[in-house]
Amino acid sequence: GDRVAKPAVVIDDQNAASRGRARSHGEPRDPAVAKTCAWRTGSVILVAPSGEVFVVESSSPQDPEPQGLGRHRIVYETACALAESATLVEAAPRMLEAICGALGWEFGALWRVDHAANLLRCVATWQPFSLPFDEFTTISREAAFASGIGLPGRVWASRLPAWIPDVVHAPNFPRAPFADRVGLHGAFGFPILSGGEVLGVMEFFSREIREPDEDLLATLTVVGTEIGLFVARKRAQEDLDRFFTLSSDLLCIADFDGVFLRLNPAWERTLGLARDELVGRPWLDFVHPDDRDATIGATSAIVHDTTLTAFENRYRCADGTH
Repeated sequence: GDRVAKPAVVIDDQNAASRGRARSHGEPRDPAVAKTCAWRTGSVILVAPSGEVFVVESSSPQDPEPQGLGRHRIVYETACALAESATLVEAAPRMLEAICGALGWEFGALWRVDHAANLLRCVATWQPFSLPFDEFTTISREAAFASGIGLPGRVWASRLPAWIPDVVHAPNFPRAPFADRVGLHGAFGFPILSGGEVLGVMEFFSREIREPDEDLLATLTVVGTEIGLFVARKRAQEDLDRFFTLSSDLLCIADFDGVFLRLNPAWERTLGLARDELVGRPWLDFVHPDDRDATIGATSAIVHDTTLTAFENRYRCADGTH
């Protein structure tokens, strides 16, 4: 386990809903609120309403204030957004806002890889309402970049973060005229990685010309990796759910007391009982009387991590047969 030295940075998020209004483009945010548990050195631990646990490590837990607090805020808000969202695009506006707000940057965008077309496409943006970046938002939404083209394409090709002090004068920035018209200059981007694969790119812009900040890029590399892990977990869960739902075998999830927590549709088709009649009840309520002792023994073996194969028992159907 981790040595407990002091609480990680804890930020009261009860007033998140009252933060300043901003313009964001993406899926609506799930209003669920994750629980925060921060007793882990330099980390943020979140338990989502679904029960998923998210642990996000800060790259520099000893950062001085106030800069360190802003970077902890990035880690915290990113973890919250992921824990409370069903998809990356749904989480994106809050993550973009958090990073812009913590760093004092004014525009953020999420680009996702379109594998069929082998292009990057912009799927979410964020900007303050008060700043006139709509033209830049529109051109970003309409653009599609190949590997190596533009800031997102450079990050995609290298799998590394990139920094441009002034995009207006950058040789490989096709949106330079539009950035110039709305007054955007400094920019950086970092990849969202999963197992070495680039899933997407997040980019951010400032109205100021800004020199590279290596510590900041290191922090955001951690964030990009955590986002990639989130996407990988979601993919794995979707694959499992698909197998669970489509299987013709009777598949279930139960607790250590033998109470049904989840069953696949095959149970309804085989027994003629609705899942509502099964979920929340012990499986022994449905086992044939002659099979109960054997089932109890099999349950005990599973609880004690013994591999169980070729075990059969009979269950009661809606018509009373087994």
